[in-house]
Order: sequence, then structure tokens, then C-alpha cells
Amino acid sequence: MVRITESDHDALARAKTRAEEGAAMQEVADDITGADDASETSEEASDGEFEAGPTVWEAAEDEEIPENHWDYHMRKNMNDGRGDSVARNLAYVPVCNCMPVCQGEDGCRNPYFMWTKKK
Repeated sequence: MVRITESDHDALARAKTRAEEGAAMQEVADDITGADDASETSEEASDGEFEAGPTVWEAAEDEEIPENHWDYHMRKNMNDGRGDSVARNLAYVPVCNCMPVCQGEDGCRNPYFMWTKKK
């Protein structure tokens, strides 16, 4: 059995709850960032703060399938040019594997291709 002494009781009385600690930490963070409670909610602030760039598919959409991608060309030319079930039912699409995703008119610097469901 543990006995709580007078000094332990005082320490327990001074201890903050998790909610109080979280609120105190949020106040410090708001002071550092200059956020004001009356200005905007965090959701509203984050909407305008970050601009969405292109997706991994949009960044590489202009890339053409190279001749050395034998898997695609082999599947496409099976069954007298009609393609096998993979080539007929799936799309072979370029994907940007750069982080952050490439932006600009040049397209992706290093795209790779993957089989995905046709839209």
C-alpha cells in the first residue's frame, strides 16, 4: 500500500489534466505562429494556405510509352493485334514517381508506367 504524504498531495493538486496541457500547448503554438482565435478556424486557414498541385497521373499524362517496354507491346500485339485480356481491360498509364510531383510544361522527369483499371 502506498501512502500519499502532504507534499504528494500538493503535487497532485498542481498537476494539469491532459486537456489543460493540450490547451496550454495550443496557446504557445498560436503565439509562435501568430494565429488569432477570432480570425479563422484551422480548417479555413489550411484551405487557402496550400495550393493543390497536379496528381501523380496528371504530372506524367503526356508521356508516351517507350519502345523498350516489352510487357506492354507484347500484350498489345497478342491474339493477332487484339491484345490479351490485360491489354484489353486495363490501361497502361504513366505515373510520376518524383516527390514533390513534377510541375511545369516539361512533364515528369522520371515517369514509370503501371497497369490500372480503365475509366
